[in-house]
Amino acid sequence: MAPDYQRLGRGGDFTGMALKYQCAKALTVLSMAAIVILAFSSMFYTGHTDIQYAEDNDVAYSVPDHKSDADKPVEAGTGDYEMPATQGKCTLPSSLALPKSEDGSYTPTSPHYTILDILSAVPEDDYDQYCQGWRVLNSANPPYKYNLNGECGNWQNSYIALHKKRLEQLEALQTHSYDMLREQDKPQYIVYKCIQVATNGNRGCGGLADRMSGMISTFFHALMTDKAYFAYWDGENPFSLDILFEKPHINWHYDMDTMEELFTNPPDDAYLTNEHVDLLNAKWATMETKIFPEGRTQNLSDLWPSSLVEVRSNRGYIIHTFESSDIYPDILHKMGLTPENAFGCLTDFLFKPTIGSRRFIDAYKNLLELDSIFSVGIQIRTGDNQIVNPQDDELTVDSYSYFLTCANQLTEAYRKPHHKRVIYFLITDSSKLRDEMMALNDDPAMQLKYLGNEDATILTTGLPIEHLEPNQVAKYINITEPHIETEEEKVAGINSAVIENWLLASTTYRVISPQGYGKLAAFHSNVDRATYSMPRPDRKDKAPNCGNPHAAISFADLSRLWSLG
Repeated sequence: MAPDYQRLGRGGDFTGMALKYQCAKALTVLSMAAIVILAFSSMFYTGHTDIQYAEDNDVAYSVPDHKSDADKPVEAGTGDYEMPATQGKCTLPSSLALPKSEDGSYTPTSPHYTILDILSAVPEDDYDQYCQGWRVLNSANPPYKYNLNGECGNWQNSYIALHKKRLEQLEALQTHSYDMLREQDKPQYIVYKCIQVATNGNRGCGGLADRMSGMISTFFHALMTDKAYFAYWDGENPFSLDILFEKPHINWHYDMDTMEELFTNPPDDAYLTNEHVDLLNAKWATMETKIFPEGRTQNLSDLWPSSLVEVRSNRGYIIHTFESSDIYPDILHKMGLTPENAFGCLTDFLFKPTIGSRRFIDAYKNLLELDSIFSVGIQIRTGDNQIVNPQDDELTVDSYSYFLTCANQLTEAYRKPHHKRVIYFLITDSSKLRDEMMALNDDPAMQLKYLGNEDATILTTGLPIEHLEPNQVAKYINITEPHIETEEEKVAGINSAVIENWLLASTTYRVISPQGYGKLAAFHSNVDRATYSMPRPDRKDKAPNCGNPHAAISFADLSRLWSLG
């Protein structure tokens, strides 16, 4: 049974009554009336417990009538955060609405109500853990946890110092203080650039997975070569990257005007050389010659030696470097980076979703991390046509039921007795398929047919489905009912892609389509061999038996597919 969601009264009611009682003792005429009032109240209140009710988006606690720790302000930080102490039972509100982002950045819609349905069936300790976590993520500055136990290595402070030094050198370049610079090592910079979609040819930056692959691998090169790193999206494609992410550790903002003024047609000076590197859509063999032209002994510092390197890329080569280099694996391992954690650790070092997106992510992540939850992420890529022409979407659950079969096999093989609920977290680019999958929760017969057991629930975000580059899609798909997106719709759509990808990385296992988006989440999870790659519908007879542990696809194999890795 679902818990009763109650409304919060103000704790000061008893104080007022107590004051009246004290006054009544001095007033003989009113004393008997006060006693009657207090006696009447005692029929509804125990005298030991002040029952509070959840109002709006607050949590409620059943707490002793003295002032409790629950009344203290929540402390927020970026590291070793401790849950504030509370006493009594915590109760969630009837709707998990998120507060408006304090800094004016994007605020998502409410997390899907199915979360509350799931929580109604978990053990009391897990419910209380989630409830208290809800209180934290609604605080003014919810914590951003990164490398708390050194799981991402020991390189961060050194690179932060290096990046700061390079920015100081950049200021010296702007003031032409070359004498000072000649006494230091050569200042070098590298920038990932996403420019406007070309009007002719297939030369866009790609979707989120393509862009993230290029951005993270470009930073990987910066880390290996002591370059300062910048990232840039053209303001029209679809908006500045600064709107999508905060900068938790280094300022990667790229000032296009300043850099072009310095590095376009520079004077004859060794500090002001620049070059352009284009890795868009490069195949494996091409990447081999571009990144390792001298083979396994290639020094990446010799690869692009200019002062400013401008990179256009939708390709990854981090795991490729572990496999193809005799130099860097040992260096990386000493830094605490491995093929398993490198991509995720670099991503979280660079890019922090804005506060509204973080709250939404935590609302789901806190659920997925409960001891009583077994989770499988399901990412179904159906094609761009379903995004740009949703009115023509005719997909059904049967079209992709083999994804659910894989999830059921994983559940049967790996679910433990303490897993009281099973969550299939669904991401798809088809709104119709998403709706039909969610409808399984409300039909016991269909739920049993497709989900395997009554403890399994389909969960989605319900966020908008958008394409990062609709103008690029329009080159090869006829958009029958064109829609000009507002700036607000663009921001919501791209944040949705980030939120869902971050959450897919948080599931215990993943069942993904064989393109870049699901692979990105797999790399971001920092857990190898927990992802299962599904074929396209016309080859679904080739789908693996996901109950077989050898059926999981490795990071090494994923790095050879699609956008590499």
